[in-house]
Amino acid sequence: MEKLDGVITTRRGNPALWVGGGATTSKFSARFVMRAGRLARAIFIARYGHRCNSGQALVGLREGDIVVELSGRRPASPDNPETWCIARRVVGFGADEQGNAVANIEYIDISLDTIPASVWQGCEIYHNRDGRYFIAE
Repeated sequence: MEKLDGVITTRRGNPALWVGGGATTSKFSARFVMRAGRLARAIFIARYGHRCNSGQALVGLREGDIVVELSGRRPASPDNPETWCIARRVVGFGADEQGNAVANIEYIDISLDTIPASVWQGCEIYHNRDGRYFIAE
């Protein structure tokens, strides 16, 4: 069983993951969580900080969630052959030797056409700081 990097524990002890993304001069990247075919809701949205990173919004994780990472050369679209996508389903949770939260995952295949339009829009914004493109409203 593989483990997902970047999982943190909230103050209440629940597992969570930072999501977000954006574009640079010629590339784009994003990380987001899908739940039941839709974007997951955020428990916190960062208002300040670095641009174009995956720390723009914090999303609580549950079993069955799909964590998707996109990257590639612009333009960001499902029709671009230079788009790279990796998707992982959360199948359980645990703790490592230091007591940090760990999400057990399995790799899955998804179609780029199932990715919401707001994610593609957020991937096209140069030095994006707004995590709302990668979460449910």
